[in-house]
Order: sequence, then structure tokens, then C-alpha cells
Amino acid sequence: MEGFDIQGAAGTLRLISAGALRNALAAAAAAYAAESGIGLAAVADTAGGIEKRLAAGEPADVVGSSLESLKRLAGTGVVAGAPEALGSARVALGVRAGDAAPDISTVERFVAALHGAQRIARGDPSGGGTGAIYLVSLFERLGLMDMVAAKSVVRVGGRNVMAAVGEGLADFGLTQSTEIAGVPGVELGGWLPDELQQTTVYAIAINARAADPEGAWRFIAWLRTPAGARHIEEAGFFPA
Repeated sequence: MEGFDIQGAAGTLRLISAGALRNALAAAAAAYAAESGIGLAAVADTAGGIEKRLAAGEPADVVGSSLESLKRLAGTGVVAGAPEALGSARVALGVRAGDAAPDISTVERFVAALHGAQRIARGDPSGGGTGAIYLVSLFERLGLMDMVAAKSVVRVGGRNVMAAVGEGLADFGLTQSTEIAGVPGVELGGWLPDELQQTTVYAIAINARAADPEGAWRFIAWLRTPAGARHIEEAGFFPA
């Protein structure tokens, strides 16, 4: 998945980020570099992919992922201290910019939209993405997994899911809301109905093997200021 590299005149922190946080942290990193001189070089992956990277010893100062995943990593000593919650994301439907989005405001209408679509883009659960794993459990609960699987365009990472929609490979895509914003050629078309919705809290933490733990702590503290929190909100996150 696409990361980002924002160099700073006074140094650069290394970040591993879940795709759902990518847009928010890229915007925040640019503002932080302008203010502090410290940049961030980031790789993006799914929550499961991040856990594998850290277990393999991939270097990072800061880790951004689902709160659930970071709590697991804190419990095994992979990240230091308690993760800092940033905001929450919800599952949404994205369409190609300018296309009419199907009405998914109720369970019945959501099911009808799945039946009516020729192709549906969604995440590959084997990649470890939070939204991708949830959607499989949802389709199984609704008794629709076989039907959806037959018409699925499967990608690892929500940005790649939405890129497929932007390329015209699917009628619509389903992923975390924050992975729809910022993908060229697509727009948010609607939210899963409340009865089917999943809210995922995302957080940030210091890697226990950070080369610059003090620098990582200062960046995380800055994200809690109004200047930092603004970028999280503008990326589509709800309060944690």
C-alpha cells in the first residue's frame, strides 16, 4: 500500500501506519514538519500486516493502527506504554465520482444493493485489514457470502479497494470511511445502516524498539493538540 515520505530539516521519524490512518497522518506529518522540522517517512499496511512487520523487527519509531491491534502489541511488549486513541472510522460505500450511489440506508436496501451490483470491490481478509475481515463476517451473517464472493473484486487495503472503483472495475466499494477520502476519482456514497455498522477506534503508539522514542513521544503529544487533532477530524474520523 502507498505510504508517504515527508522529510524534515531537523530529522525524520519512521512510521508504520494502518491504511485507515494514512491520509490523516500524512496531512498531520506535513504540518508537523513545517512547525518542528521533524518529518515522517511512512509505510502503510493492514493491521495484521503491521503486526507481522513488527514481529519481524522492521524498524519504526511510531505505529498507528487499530486500538485493538495496538493493545495486543502493548501486551506483548512490542509497543511501549498505552496507545493513544485518535478517532474512530466506520464502514462505508464508495462510488466513482459522479456516479449515483445505491441507497443502503436500511438492511433491506443494503442487501438489495449487493444483489443488484455486477461487481463489488472489497478488502482481502487474508491481508489482515480490519474492515475486510468484518465484511466477511457480515456477509456470512446475512447469508450472502457465496453471492458476494462470486462478484467480488478483492484487493489488499482500503485505498486499493477504492482505486479499483475509480478505475471502473466495480460498481462500488466497501471499506473504512477514512480510506475513501483522498482516493482520486471516488467519493463516499453512503454509510452501512446502524444495525450492520462497525466502528473501529484507531490509535497511535511508540514502538518499543524506536530509534528516537523522545521524538516519537513529541509527535504523539502534538497530535493531541488542537493543531494536530484538526487533521484527524478533517480526514473523516469521528471522536474516539
